Amino acid sequence: MTKSKYNRREFMKTGLATIAINEFGVSNGLVSTLQAAQTDKPLKKGKGRPNIILFFTDQQRLSALGAYGKTVCKTPVLDKLAAEGVLFENAYTSCPLCSPARASLITGQHIHAHRIGANTYEFGCNVNELPDTPALLPRKLLAAGYKCGYTGKWHIGNKTSLPSSVGFEGVDFPGHGGGGFGYPQYKAYLKKHGYTHRVRKHATDGVKIRNYGVLEDVVESCVPYYLAENTMSLIDQFSDTEEPFFIWHNNWGPHEPYYVPEKYYAMYKDVEIPQWESYRWKPENPYGPDQLKRHPNHDQLQWEDWAESIRHYYAFATLIDEQIGRVLDHLEKTGMADNTIILFSSDHGETLGSHAGLTDKGWNHYEEIQHVGMIVKDPRPGRQGGQRGKRVDKLVSTLDIYPTVLEYADAGYDRRSIHGRSLVNLVEGRETRWRDSVFVEFFGLGNMATNMVTCRHGDIKYGYTCSNKDELYDLARDPHEMTNLIEDPSYAHMAHMMRRRIYTFMVRTNYPGVNNFRLTRLGYSNERQYIHGPDPVDVNSFLVKDMEI
Repeated sequence: MTKSKYNRREFMKTGLATIAINEFGVSNGLVSTLQAAQTDKPLKKGKGRPNIILFFTDQQRLSALGAYGKTVCKTPVLDKLAAEGVLFENAYTSCPLCSPARASLITGQHIHAHRIGANTYEFGCNVNELPDTPALLPRKLLAAGYKCGYTGKWHIGNKTSLPSSVGFEGVDFPGHGGGGFGYPQYKAYLKKHGYTHRVRKHATDGVKIRNYGVLEDVVESCVPYYLAENTMSLIDQFSDTEEPFFIWHNNWGPHEPYYVPEKYYAMYKDVEIPQWESYRWKPENPYGPDQLKRHPNHDQLQWEDWAESIRHYYAFATLIDEQIGRVLDHLEKTGMADNTIILFSSDHGETLGSHAGLTDKGWNHYEEIQHVGMIVKDPRPGRQGGQRGKRVDKLVSTLDIYPTVLEYADAGYDRRSIHGRSLVNLVEGRETRWRDSVFVEFFGLGNMATNMVTCRHGDIKYGYTCSNKDELYDLARDPHEMTNLIEDPSYAHMAHMMRRRIYTFMVRTNYPGVNNFRLTRLGYSNERQYIHGPDPVDVNSFLVKDMEI
């Protein structure tokens, strides 16, 4: 079979989406919040400002990033990016779930503010189509004179909200996408070049825990390669204009299904996968929310059953890493690398058998799903202040991407209506006041709802679950979170202080469940005052006055 050379400009003729604006509001107050009084700087247009590319992966745990510690997973491109840029050691997702995390990135707000509280069109998701407002990240960038490009997974709208309807150019992929295989644009790409998408049948020996397989065609046929072509097409298109550009490059992986060409699986086929420290851990609370994600056959499974899934998962991460490298190489060839800031992060992590056979994400407070990678490289001379290869241990969040991108673009934003902080000072090595606590929210998954908030302060981590037992971990002593200290008398004061921090977060950000938390975790009842008169305890005494979030 003859494979034709891929022409990116021809691709854009069939795949380019047009820009349209949808003006609509929602009754929950999101639009009015996002459209609060602006504190924009004067806009500057032209090539003097940097281009910006954000590489975003789906469900990538830290063990699938070589730069984050000892692992058999190979990610040389991202490792090099970390060696040339700044790596954030303690980065956390806003929510360990796809749609809410993505909506937080594009709005700069916590989940309870933008109200995409679960995956779109699931029970518990108050807003199923991301509203188009002037405060969305691409709208702010367009107003500042930037071109905005998008490719890959969207998952914050199926109908009225698509990348093209909120200011992006590129290709629209509505909804979740399930790996990206079913979209007509991808099928047209396969047909044009004589490629196929065929997955080799899995061998019958062993137990197949997750959905994985080997692709029978060449690497050029796979979705990550196709997405890299899309982004390189956008770079070529934008290079013909005077405006700088921002591109958000989204992968569908390494979220399952873990489909990779043979050469990537071959890298791991005979590799021994170290057993997770928490794999044989016995759950302290058999009725905890994490049971919803425990593999039903965990007691019968062997570690090797999980290891084979992990081999395919790591192979997928390596494939994606290589495609990111192709885009970076293209920047070099076009002469734009020296003026293009690169950011990398993920929407959340993945369990893959840790903590006694958990699968997927959500329904727990563990590091595997909340702690994500975050790397920033500013190649412009002197901009990193000698920070090449520096590792920053500050508590950061995927919420910080919104203000970071806008500061690099010299675009203003209303600091009062967002919950993130710009990372630019940290990247450049300048002294700056920073948060002392970071928060993660979760409201449900799979048409089931809950109310969970995680707070990390220093090495202490508190997990609040509204209808279940709370959790407290000392990450310095227990990095794999296997000993819940919530009832340990020696940690009682720390637990109370962490509850106060969560309460302060709720009050400051207008969290909808604050009254329930105040009653069940702090023992303060508004209703009791109607019966017994004023409560002797001042509710404001629970607030941590000097807390930075």
